[in-house]
Amino acid sequence: MSTKKILLLLAGIGLFVLLVFIGLLYYTLKTKVEDVTNDPPYVNFVGKKMKLGQDAILVNNYEPFVYEEPLLLEKKDSPLYEGTTIAFHVKKGDELQIRSAKNFTNGTSGATHTILFGTIITGSPSKTLPFEYYWETQTITKDAENTLIFTFLPEVTSESVTDE
Repeated sequence: MSTKKILLLLAGIGLFVLLVFIGLLYYTLKTKVEDVTNDPPYVNFVGKKMKLGQDAILVNNYEPFVYEEPLLLEKKDSPLYEGTTIAFHVKKGDELQIRSAKNFTNGTSGATHTILFGTIITGSPSKTLPFEYYWETQTITKDAENTLIFTFLPEVTSESVTDE
């Protein structure tokens, strides 16, 4: 074999190894998404109409943190982070419906968090607004009329903890 053919063969093998390495990095570091809509506890309320149990806000989410919908549902008194602004105020009793739930696993840190995606009907005249919500401190209960009520739980603060 000539020197030129050996160099071409080595270059081809090197290029192949480089492409495989890049592919493995991409596969390992990309954000992984798993649909958990049909898993408990989400299956119990996804697709069902609920009433909002307290006032809340929809904020224009900071672009790098948007998964599917640019509006993020938050408690009324939630702090706004840099890059976010209030888009809409939603009222207690407004109708909302969760359409899906997905787990997002960060490829770098491995941290997994669940995002709920849905719509809320608010205002007069009424508007249907899509939103996403980080599954965290909330409760979903039924009232006397068997209506599902979506409520944010109060955060634990030093004022809300007693030494009894």
